[in-house]
Amino acid sequence: MCPVTYKGLADVLDRYGVPFSLLKGTKDIWCRDYMPLQMTDHEFVAFGYRPDYLMDTAAHRKSITDGYEVAHINGFDHVHDRRDIILDGGNTVHSGKKVILTDKVFEENPVLSHDYLCQRLRMSLGAEPLFVPWDANEIYGHTDGVVRFIDEDTVLMTNYAQLDSKMASRFRRCLEPHFKTIHELRFDIKKPYKNNWAYINWLQMDKVLILPKFNAPEDEQAFEQISTLMPEYEGKIETVEATDLIRHEGCLNCASWTVYEPEEGPRWEL
Repeated sequence: MCPVTYKGLADVLDRYGVPFSLLKGTKDIWCRDYMPLQMTDHEFVAFGYRPDYLMDTAAHRKSITDGYEVAHINGFDHVHDRRDIILDGGNTVHSGKKVILTDKVFEENPVLSHDYLCQRLRMSLGAEPLFVPWDANEIYGHTDGVVRFIDEDTVLMTNYAQLDSKMASRFRRCLEPHFKTIHELRFDIKKPYKNNWAYINWLQMDKVLILPKFNAPEDEQAFEQISTLMPEYEGKIETVEATDLIRHEGCLNCASWTVYEPEEGPRWEL
């Protein structure tokens, strides 16, 4: 479906010695959203994947993948079933102690009270849920296109301030009580690339950080800003051409599922 992006990723992962494979039994490429989240070295938790943006037509409903079943098909047996809670994986930006979600999760689970859903998320994710507003102009309601962790006390937002300053301010107000530093990507470009939000949707592993590139002037500026903020990846930041992937409204994090296996190291799956 996206041969240019796939080849670029495969080449980088091979070069860094990161094992990878294709997931069996999936119905679309957005595996970050439906695959289980990893909680411990060998345990995962699967949420319900029934997004409202795929419920409008029979064809869309037919494209929905059950990540709980796919995990078992691919040999992951220690998966806790939390499919009674509707939650896309792309709406979970996770660190060790915190997880950032848009408040769309409350609309997706209307039968659960606010407090009860927070408690269930806290227990299931093993982290404190922090909520930012859902920009209803963006139907998916995912945080992985908006913000990423630099460390436990520092986050990086995409260039929201240049796209919608009021929404960017709302995000900041929600994040400021929980983080010492909030950085924002900014691009000094006369004719901005329409998908320049997507640099934040990188693919991160222990051995390498992979940024998308789009043959746009912002490519170099994004690389410089992210490299400066993440010195631990010095010499280990790569870029991959992702123009064929971004056409489908998602990028590298959206189309990948990362698994940490302590005896073998990280593994990447598409």
